[in-house]
Amino acid sequence: MKKTSSNQIKLYADIILLMAFILTNVPHATGILLHEWISILFIIPILVHILLEWKWVVNVTKRMFKRLPGEVRFNHIWDLLIFIMMVFVLLNGFLISEAALPALGIHVTIDPFWSAMHNQSANLLMVMVGVHLAMHWSWIVSMIKRYVLYKPAQITQSTPQRGK
Repeated sequence: MKKTSSNQIKLYADIILLMAFILTNVPHATGILLHEWISILFIIPILVHILLEWKWVVNVTKRMFKRLPGEVRFNHIWDLLIFIMMVFVLLNGFLISEAALPALGIHVTIDPFWSAMHNQSANLLMVMVGVHLAMHWSWIVSMIKRYVLYKPAQITQSTPQRGK
């Protein structure tokens, strides 16, 4: 039985995260009810993604003010900004909830300000995640080739040995 690598786990977790992100960003296609519940469930793959990268986060944070390649420093700051923006989008999404919170017995008055903030910050978040994906594109392609598109070696017939 082949051992599953941490990169393989990260790849599949990230694919789920990306699919959930795409679903949360098309509320007109899913409807408000599904949009809100998928957004709440979206917290799980976000946390899994962070936990799978936690060792990197801790190591880079410790070295942030020491010698560190600029790309790594930028990536760390960018990831932090994405996390802050995701929290902001989720929180102001709760403030304008039309389905999920009322289903839980929590009724809110929808303020147009928070609705506009949610829409604008969600649009900005899409761009930020796009940059994040672009920054990690070579890793993504490499892992997809290795774990999704790879073809196992074909079984070949053994060739007869000489002299037999």
